[in-house]
Amino acid sequence: FWNRYDKLADGHDQRLIKNLNDNLDVLLIFAGLFSAVNTSFLQMTTPSLSPDPSAETNYLLRLLITKLDNTTFPSAPEPPSQSKVLISVRTNCLLYSSLCCSILAAVGAMLAKEWLQSFERGGQVGPLQDQVLRRQHKFNGVRQWQLEPMTRLLPTLLLISVVLFFFGLIEFL
Repeated sequence: FWNRYDKLADGHDQRLIKNLNDNLDVLLIFAGLFSAVNTSFLQMTTPSLSPDPSAETNYLLRLLITKLDNTTFPSAPEPPSQSKVLISVRTNCLLYSSLCCSILAAVGAMLAKEWLQSFERGGQVGPLQDQVLRRQHKFNGVRQWQLEPMTRLLPTLLLISVVLFFFGLIEFL
């Protein structure tokens, strides 16, 4: 009985591990490349969060000149526009949210790969019955903690990351 169970369980486990590992490898590669692209856009947009010191200085100088000699400018100058700052804040919020989702998906994939590695049965010693019982205990843990459904959610998290990135890109342009 134990030999037959071991053979069937081993076949099932190998298919499960191979399928999930292959999917997680692709996900990790995409998440890494996408995070790099996202970070490069963040590097371009983050400086726009700070106010332009020359625009503020020019505004203050014009205001000072207006106060000193009211005939130079017919009215007080307008303060620098805040609309660019609001667009920059929205853009960076979207891009940072996208990066967080991408990194979260990568961390989830790494944790799942670690779990799959510990689930593999290589190098077990002892009587076959004990090995089979340890395998079943690990398999019950995989089922209880919903490893397969969790790994199926990771691509969805990456998709959300891509959508947020494109919304941020549209806002940026």
